[in-house]
Amino acid sequence: MSSETMTLAFELAALQRTREPQAVVVDARRWAQHVGLLSADPDAADAFSAEHLVRRDFQARLTVLSLRHLSSRFETERHVLVGDASEQPEFLPQDGWEYLGLEDAATAAGWDLVDSETTSRTRWSRWSDRVSQTRK
Repeated sequence: MSSETMTLAFELAALQRTREPQAVVVDARRWAQHVGLLSADPDAADAFSAEHLVRRDFQARLTVLSLRHLSSRFETERHVLVGDASEQPEFLPQDGWEYLGLEDAATAAGWDLVDSETTSRTRWSRWSDRVSQTRK
């Protein structure tokens, strides 16, 4: 194991594509000192974290300013964003942050991903279960 220190941020969209988000974050804590979540919608990030019991050290918006703030708040040797896109997003600062696509991260770490059809079906099923329960 490396003695290098790391802050690891997941885009919400990327973490939503993992089969077991809680297990992914727990696994990431083996090599990252700080693990958090980035999202344009803080309420969605809170709901996702609560539903999947994801413990995060930070939560921020997907902006250059937020990422620069995280860099100064967590003084680790590396700052890495795991994202849903295949290419580095425009909001990622050129200095101090690395980008890793979810597929590459999942392959390297052994995380299972869900396909979009399964994810949509699961969300539909959860929604219909909630509606059914509220009508009772």
